[in-house]
Amino acid sequence: MDSERKQHNKMYDEEPCCDNPDIQPWRGYYVCKNCGVVFDQVFEEAPRRAFTPQEIEQRRQTEPVYGTHGSRTVISKFDKDVSAELKQKFRRLSKIHRSTTSTFERNMSIAQPKLLGYAAALGLPKTITDEALRIYEKVVTKKLTMGRSINNLIAGSIYAAIRLNDIPRTVEEISEVTQINEKLITKAYRLILSELNLAPKSTSISRFISRYGEDLGLSAAVQVRANQMIEKAKANGMQTLGKDPKGLAAAALYLAAKEANTPKSQAMISNVCKISEVTLRNRAKEIKKFLEMNKNE
Repeated sequence: MDSERKQHNKMYDEEPCCDNPDIQPWRGYYVCKNCGVVFDQVFEEAPRRAFTPQEIEQRRQTEPVYGTHGSRTVISKFDKDVSAELKQKFRRLSKIHRSTTSTFERNMSIAQPKLLGYAAALGLPKTITDEALRIYEKVVTKKLTMGRSINNLIAGSIYAAIRLNDIPRTVEEISEVTQINEKLITKAYRLILSELNLAPKSTSISRFISRYGEDLGLSAAVQVRANQMIEKAKANGMQTLGKDPKGLAAAALYLAAKEANTPKSQAMISNVCKISEVTLRNRAKEIKKFLEMNKNE
C-alpha cells in the first residue's frame, strides 16, 4: 500500500493540489487526504490474490463494492443494420452477461426501483422502505416469486413492513399507488406472513386518530378527546377486535369535533378517512352508546 500511495503521489506531482499531497483511493476515486481534492476514478483490473486468513479479511475490507445487487446494465442482442461479425459479437456478449448474472440479481434489478418508487409515493420513511426491501429479498431467496407476480409481492412486502412497524397506512392506499387489486395485495401479504413467519402488529386506533386529525385540520385538544372517547368506550365493554380501526378513528373524531363546536361534515370525514358514510354513522352510534352506558346506570 505504501508503494502504491507513493506512485499515486508521484503521478500527480505535475499538478499538485496542495503543499503536501497525499493521494489515496477512497470510494472508487483517488482523493487527496490533506485537502480533499478528487482526482481520477479508480479502475482495478482484478482483485488482489489472498492466501492467509489475514489477507482474505484485509481484501474484504479494502476491495471496492460497486453495487449490492449486481450490474444494472442490460446487454441485449444487437439487431440493427450492422455487419454480421458485429452482430455475432453482441450476441456472444449478451450470452456471457446473462450467464454471469444470477436470478436473484435480475429479480432485484427489476423489483428494487419499483419498490422504492411505491414507497416514495406513499411517503414512507427510509426505515420502513429498508424493511420492505429486506422482506422482499427474503421472498426472492425463498423462491416465492416462481409462478407469481413480482408487483403483487412487492406490494405485499410494503404492506408487511407497514404492519410490522404500526404505520397508519391501509391496503386501499397501497392499491391506489400500485394500481393492484386489494385482494391480490392481501393474498400476497398473507403468503409472506406464513412463509417468513412474521408477526404483524394491529395498527392502533390512536395512530389513525392522529393522522386523520391532522388531515382534517382538527386541533390537538379534539384529537386527545377522540382518544379519550375510544378508551372510555372500550372500558365500558366496546369490542374493537375485528373492526376496521379507520372507522372507529373517524367516528371518534366526528363526535369529538362536534362536542368542541368545530364540527366536520360526514361527507368530508368519509372522504378523508376512505370509509362510507354508513360506516361512519354506525361506528359513531356504537361509540356514543358505550359512552352513555354509565350515565344510564
